Amino acid sequence: MFIGEYRHTLDDKGRIAIPAKLRYSKIGEEEYWVATKGFDHCLFVYPKNEWNVIVKKLNERLTLTRKEDRSFLRMFVSPANEQTVDKQGRIVISQSLREYARVKRDVVILGAINRIEIWSEENWNKYREENEKSFDSLGEKIADLGL
Repeated sequence: MFIGEYRHTLDDKGRIAIPAKLRYSKIGEEEYWVATKGFDHCLFVYPKNEWNVIVKKLNERLTLTRKEDRSFLRMFVSPANEQTVDKQGRIVISQSLREYARVKRDVVILGAINRIEIWSEENWNKYREENEKSFDSLGEKIADLGL
């Protein structure tokens, strides 16, 4: 399980270090990761085994005959790229994904249970400010989960 918030810096070659606590969590013990577009202009990074679960669910539930399904698949799967973690624990973020997430130098890496999210520091700070105000009311909306 991935949890926590970490601040890191993207290097000149577009590499970012995945925090050791996330790299070695139970779900993330393998060396292959898949990075793709996330929502709200962040990136989703999945360990390969979790990515395979996501792809299987998409394949089972989406159909090529629905325009929205085709569009989502194209936008989510086509920018995805498989990465190996180097000896320093880094992965390369492609130029197109950096542009989508508006990542330049300073980034925030979040644990999000089954994935890691990578945000530009600016986008994360803005998102957090806007959503902290409604956190309590969001909690009330998910009360039926029994948490």
